Amino acid sequence: MSLTAQTDGEGARSAESNSTPSAAQLDLPHLGDQSGAKARRLGLSATIFAALTLLVLAFGSTIQSIDYHALVHALSHLPAASIGWSVFATAVSLAAVVGRDVCAVYYVGARTPRLAPIVAGFCGTALGNAVGFGTLTGAAVRYRIYRAVGLRSEDIARLLLFVAGGFGLGLAGFGGMTTLIEAEPVSHLLGWPTGVLQVAAGSALAGSIILLLFGLRGPVRVGNFSLAVPSKAIAGMQLGLTGIRLFGAATALWMLLPGASINFLSFAAIFSAATALGAVSNLPGGIGIFEAAVFWVYAGHAPVDQIAAALLAYRGIYFGMPLVLSAALLAIFETRLALGTRMPTANDRLVEAAAQLSPRFMGVIAFATGVMLLTSGATPTFGHRLAVLSMRLPLWAVETSHFLGSLAGVVFLFVARGLFERRDGAWWLAFLMATASLGLSLAKGLAYGEAGFLAIVISLLIATKRRFDRPASMLGQPFTQGWAVAVGVIVLAAAVIFLVAFRNADYTARDLWWQFEFDAQAPRALRALLGAAILAVVIGLWQLLRPPKGLAPHPDILALGQASRIIRAQARSQAMLALMGDKSLLFSQTGDAFIMYGKRGRSWIALFDPVGPIEEWPELIKRFVALAASHGGRAAFYEIRPESLPFYLDAGLSVMKLGEEACVALAGFDMKGKTSAHLRYSLKRGERDGLTFELVPPRQIAEIMDALIEISAAWLRSRRTREKGFSIAAFEPSYLGSQWVALVRQNGLAVAFVTVMTTGAQKEASIGLMRLTSTASPYAMEFLFTKLILELKDMGYGSLSLGIAPLSGVSAAPLSSRWHRLGEMIWRYGTRLYNFQGLRAFKSKFNPVWEPRYLAASGTLSPFVVLADATALIGARFKSSGARSQNE
Repeated sequence: MSLTAQTDGEGARSAESNSTPSAAQLDLPHLGDQSGAKARRLGLSATIFAALTLLVLAFGSTIQSIDYHALVHALSHLPAASIGWSVFATAVSLAAVVGRDVCAVYYVGARTPRLAPIVAGFCGTALGNAVGFGTLTGAAVRYRIYRAVGLRSEDIARLLLFVAGGFGLGLAGFGGMTTLIEAEPVSHLLGWPTGVLQVAAGSALAGSIILLLFGLRGPVRVGNFSLAVPSKAIAGMQLGLTGIRLFGAATALWMLLPGASINFLSFAAIFSAATALGAVSNLPGGIGIFEAAVFWVYAGHAPVDQIAAALLAYRGIYFGMPLVLSAALLAIFETRLALGTRMPTANDRLVEAAAQLSPRFMGVIAFATGVMLLTSGATPTFGHRLAVLSMRLPLWAVETSHFLGSLAGVVFLFVARGLFERRDGAWWLAFLMATASLGLSLAKGLAYGEAGFLAIVISLLIATKRRFDRPASMLGQPFTQGWAVAVGVIVLAAAVIFLVAFRNADYTARDLWWQFEFDAQAPRALRALLGAAILAVVIGLWQLLRPPKGLAPHPDILALGQASRIIRAQARSQAMLALMGDKSLLFSQTGDAFIMYGKRGRSWIALFDPVGPIEEWPELIKRFVALAASHGGRAAFYEIRPESLPFYLDAGLSVMKLGEEACVALAGFDMKGKTSAHLRYSLKRGERDGLTFELVPPRQIAEIMDALIEISAAWLRSRRTREKGFSIAAFEPSYLGSQWVALVRQNGLAVAFVTVMTTGAQKEASIGLMRLTSTASPYAMEFLFTKLILELKDMGYGSLSLGIAPLSGVSAAPLSSRWHRLGEMIWRYGTRLYNFQGLRAFKSKFNPVWEPRYLAASGTLSPFVVLADATALIGARFKSSGARSQNE
C-alpha cells in the first residue's frame, strides 16, 4: 500500500476563500482557551435546553387546547395591515443589523465596498437565525465576505467581537429600560417580586449606560488578544442600532398578536428576556423560547389559537422571509458570475465570496422544505379544495400524492446535509424531489402556497447549480448523530401536529388504517405519517449498518515520488497523469506497480491498466476489486487496452467499449502524398501567419511558465469553463514542470501550447494539456501538432497518442448489446451535447491508427453507474493533493 495522506484541499479560487470558517477557524489563535469556552458553551446550551424541555412539558396543556381549525382560521384572517406593519418592522430591524456592520467596519478603520456590510450583516443574520448557533454561523458568513474584500483576519476578529459585544450590551440596556419602565405589569405577568425585578433591570441598564459614558480604561484583552476601546460615538451608535433591531423585532411580533391588556413596553421587556435566552440556547431562532414566553405572558389574555397563529406568521416573516431573500440574493450573484466575462474587480470578489455561501442557505431551505411537506402531510386539506379534486382526479391519485409527498419531506430532511456539503448528487436529488413535490402538492390538495414555495426552491437550485461541485452521492457521507436526532424530532413534531389536527378522530376503530375515501383525511394523514417515520428509520438504519465507505486519500510526496520512478521505467506515457496528484494510488505488494484511481459515491474507478511490470497486474487488479467490495463499492477500470482484457475477465468483470484512441505511428509518418496535403498547407499557411514552433524541455519550463499561465487563463475564460481532472490533464505548475511543452508563437507572442507526456523508455508519447488563445491563427493547432509529430519522429519515439474519441467505433450490430445501440445513437445525434464526430475528424487529420478502449466493471447495471460517476470525476473541479513529486 502507498504511504498516502488524506487532505481536504478544495482547489478553489484562492487559498483564503477555500472554506467557510467556524468560530474556531477564524485565524484567532489568541482568543483564549477555546476548548474551555466550548465546554462552557455546551454546558450552558444543555442547561437552557433542559429548561426549554421543562417549559414545553409545563405548557403541554396549552398545546392540547389548540384547535387546529380555529388556528387555520385565525392565520388566514390576520389583518393585511398587521402583516404589512410586521414586514415593515422586520425591514427596520434588518436595516439596523446592516447598520451595526457598517459601524463595526468603521470601528476597525477598514474600507470596504458598500455592498460588503449589507451582504455580511443581512445574510449572516438570516442564516444564524435559521440554523442556530447564531454567533458562529453569522461569524462564518461575515468572515467569508470581509476576507474577500481584503480585511485582515485580526481586523475581522475585532469586528466580530465588537458586533457581539454591542449586541449583548444593547440587549441588556433595551431589556433593562423596558422592564424598569413597566416593572409592575411585568412583575405581575411573571409572578416575580417587583423590587427584585427593578433591581435586576436597573443594574442591567446602569451597566450599559456606565460603559457607554465612561467606557473602559484600556483595551479589552481576551487571552493574548487585544480589543481597542471604541469611542463614545461609535459605541453609542452600536448600542442604539441594537436597540432599533430589538424594537423592530418586538414590533414585528406585536403587530401580529391579538389585542390584549398588555402594553408594548411590557411585552418588549419579556421579548428581550426571551431573546437573551434564545441567543445563549443556540437553538434556531430561539425556537420554543419565544413560544413559551409569549404563551406565558398572554395566558388568559387572548385566545390560544390566535396567539399560535401570530407566532407562526412571525416565524415566517421575521425568520423565513430573510432566509429566502438571502438565498435569492446569492442566486442573483451566482447568475451574475455565470454571465460575466470581464476581469474581476473588488466587487466581483465580494460577489464570488457571497455566492460560495449559497450551499449553506440551500441546505437550510431544503430542511425547511422537508418540515413543510411533513407538516402538510400530517394536516387536513381544505374541504372546498378536496371537493374540487374529487371531481378532477381519481381517489388513488390523491392518496398516492399525499403519501409520496410525506416521503419526499423525509428525503429533503436528509438531502439538506448533502447540500451543506456541496454534493452534486444531493443537488440532483433535491431538484428532482422539489420538481416531483410541486406536482404532488397540487394533486394531494391544491396546496397553492406550498407549490409556490417549491417553485421558488426549484429556481434557487437552478441558479446555484454551479456551487454543488463535489462529485459524491447524496448519502455518501454518514450522517451525524445530531442530524439524526434533528430528523427524529421533526418526525415526532409532525406526529404531535397530526394529533392536534385530528384530535376528534376515532383511533380505536379497527378499520381506520384502511379507510380510502376523499373525506377520510385522518386515515390518509396517518398512513403518510407512518410511511414517513418508517422511511426515516430505514435510512437511519441503512446508514448505521452499511459497510464503511472507505477513503480515497490523495497521495503524499513520497507516494508520488515512488509512482514517478515506476512510470519512468515503463513505456506507457499516459501513466504520467498519476503525478497530477488528484488520484489515489494503490501499490502492489512489491511496490513495483500501482493503480491510480478515483472514487465517487460507491464507484471505485481505476484509470487505465495498472502501471508497472505486467506480472504484477493480476494480483493488483484482484486487490483493487476486493478493496472496493470490502467497502460496499463497485470496482471499475476506465480506458483499458484490448490486450489487457483477459486480466479483467479473469477477475469477473464485464467489458464494454468506450471509444477509440488515436495513435500516430511515427516511424511511418511522412508529409508526402495526398493524405498529407492538408498538413503541408497548414505548415505553409502557419509560416505566412508568423507562426514558429519550439519544443521546450522540462528543465526550461520555468522560463515560459508566465506565458503558459496567461494562455491557459485566456482559454478557460473564453470557454467559460474550469480545470477538469481524472483522465484529463489539468494546468498544475508542478505537474507541467515534469513534461515537455510544445509552444507556438505568433509574431513572437506565445499563443498556443500542448504538453507532451513521455517516460524514460522513450517509446511512446501522449498529448496532455492543450490550450490556445482566441487571437491565434486558425491553423495554429494543426501547425503545432504537425511540427510536434515530426520533432518526435526525429527524436526516435515510436508513437504519439492524441487521446480518445468517446463512442468512436461503438456501432450497433444484430447481436449488439443495448449499450452499443445507445452509444451509436448518441454518436449520431448527440452533437449538441458533445462534438463527438468533430473530435474524431480533427484527430483523423494526422492519419492515426484507431485503437479501441474499454471499460471493465462488475455487475449488469454497474457499468452505466460507473460511466456517470467517471463523467462526474472528470468534470469536477481539479483538486491537487498539494504534494510535489520528486521527479527523476
